[in-house]
Amino acid sequence: MSNPTAVPRRRRNRRSLLRRFWWVGLVVLAAGVAGASFYFRPHSQGAQPVEGYVVDPSALAEQYSRQTGKPLTSTEPQRDFDQATVRMLHRDYQTAAALLEQVAKAAPVPVVFNNLGVLYAELNDRARAVNAFRQALARDVSYAPVRANLQRLRGFTSDTDLPVTREIEPNDSPRLANQIALDSPVEGEIAAGTGDSDTYRADAPPAPRDILSVEIANHSPALSLGLRVYDSDLRLTESGVQPQPSGASLSARLSPPPAATMYFQIWGAPGTSGAYTLRVRPTRAYDSFEPNDDIFSAHEITFGQPLTANIMDAVDTDFYSFRSPHDGTVTVEIENKSSTLIPAITLFGSDKANIGFGPDLRQPGASLKQTMAVQANQPYFIQVWSQGHSFGNYSIVVQ
Repeated sequence: MSNPTAVPRRRRNRRSLLRRFWWVGLVVLAAGVAGASFYFRPHSQGAQPVEGYVVDPSALAEQYSRQTGKPLTSTEPQRDFDQATVRMLHRDYQTAAALLEQVAKAAPVPVVFNNLGVLYAELNDRARAVNAFRQALARDVSYAPVRANLQRLRGFTSDTDLPVTREIEPNDSPRLANQIALDSPVEGEIAAGTGDSDTYRADAPPAPRDILSVEIANHSPALSLGLRVYDSDLRLTESGVQPQPSGASLSARLSPPPAATMYFQIWGAPGTSGAYTLRVRPTRAYDSFEPNDDIFSAHEITFGQPLTANIMDAVDTDFYSFRSPHDGTVTVEIENKSSTLIPAITLFGSDKANIGFGPDLRQPGASLKQTMAVQANQPYFIQVWSQGHSFGNYSIVVQ
């Protein structure tokens, strides 16, 4: 008769083996952890980075924040940046470059283009290396890693890595655009009888958002100049200018997002040709309280003390916060200091919820006043904006 409490021999043998060889599982687990650590840690121990490649994982977010005035909230660019470093350490330069090309679309900062330049140099792709270094310098002309790489790779890149000061053909489409630096004149020429056009790429300044002035000086009485402007997605914008009378110069103003890439295509009316000079110039039209374009970056103003600011264009808006020293009613006053601005205000409570609007003005140059109920020492918020696509200077005081 069998014993119902007896353990079958096969099960006893299995338990015996587990007791004798338990350490094997720990070894396997440790090996797996070590392998995962090696793969996901950018600075793999024992692997040396390519000379000139920046491996600091914090550089991407720091430069993005400095250039745009906002944190890098998406995790994908940082993940791809770190994985590119891993692939570089494994000498898989092609994959690393492909990853960084994706990062450059979301976070076009100097460290990304520096590392792309290094990788393309290792791949013996001179054209792409030059273009990458050029884009890095267009965003920060004194960026030390790029300058060091240019010195080290002098025979490979020569001086063509710098943003151009004279057009280089072919450049007749945005994808063949010459990189230029802001506030640096560029000489060009529309050739006769070929339907020639010249395309340039420039990067907007870091935050705060600014207005760029595009100035094209015409040096030929026979040239009728026109301008097309494309955004970073190569979409045609409304900032272009139709061909002007022969011999006339032209200008345009636009305000792209901070650090955004813009494309400027200069062309001539049929049958016209000649030389010109292009200059894309930051105007520094923003006031000293920017960036304050949303309620979370509101500039705190002192109760009872006026300050002067501006609405620099139709899409600009300014947020302020204040605290009243007492319960009761306060007055928000906007004094218009411009003949063009039609000001408007929106009021927000301590919870950032809308609690009202100011009077609806119709005429440029008018000022406004609005009262609001407050509690002592609680934060309140004011949004100053414009109506009718207007802009101009104003002062604000809460008292």
